[in-house]
Amino acid sequence: MNEIKLVVFDIDGTLLAAGKDLIEASAVKAIQDLKAKGIHVLIATGRTIQFVKPHIFEVINSDYYVTINGQCLLDKDLNIIKRHDLDEEDVYKIYDLCIRNNLSMGVKCAEHFAILNGFDLFASIYLQGEDNRGRLIDDQNQTYFKTHDKAMGIFIIGEVDSIIDEIKQMTHLSYSRAFTHGLEIFDKKVHKIKGIEEALELMDISWDNVMVIGDGDNDVSMLKKAKIGVCMGNGTRHAKDASDYITTSISEDGIKNALRHFKLID
Repeated sequence: MNEIKLVVFDIDGTLLAAGKDLIEASAVKAIQDLKAKGIHVLIATGRTIQFVKPHIFEVINSDYYVTINGQCLLDKDLNIIKRHDLDEEDVYKIYDLCIRNNLSMGVKCAEHFAILNGFDLFASIYLQGEDNRGRLIDDQNQTYFKTHDKAMGIFIIGEVDSIIDEIKQMTHLSYSRAFTHGLEIFDKKVHKIKGIEEALELMDISWDNVMVIGDGDNDVSMLKKAKIGVCMGNGTRHAKDASDYITTSISEDGIKNALRHFKLID
């Protein structure tokens, strides 16, 4: 596996188990061993950078961070290198849908997650008991969104089935369910692959030099694209079908076992 020069890691369900703040100890050691061998590491997540757990920065020290499902690329010092903003007209069209259907909507910006309506509902469900720490902004007047930053992604909470048919008509956008009452919306042309490719160009590395480890449906495209796609044992059916290898679950040393299987670490 000497041709593998970069390993891409998803966060949720791959590096971090649900409700956990710390990466499994076996994964920490495995990633440290990987980097000691000169293999680069990249984080690719649907999260905004503010919602990446501190332990990720402390342990991984990623060369680049692909966030918001590829809409934003940051360097290791968290400087924005590339960004892909949504059309403001689309944002307000979806905002009007949410107002009419009593749904709470937030927009993922580069530096903040601005909640345009229904802040209390959004925060209670999205944070799941975590301290906000200023990561969600109550922006019902759209002051921040209009004057400070553009939206790169949209997150809706509520009875989202009420607007699915209308969202489907916006064929230039893609959407996926985050949970039963959660819906994420992005530019259809931009996804994790796009952000990774922007980083690969900077690193002068090709997909033939890349291993991807993920677990979710939003990892499918990068799992297929990489030279080696690895799905966690706790992954979704679609992610497993897209992968070259299925390792054990996150709680059963899945990352360590995958890297050892392909002889990237001892």
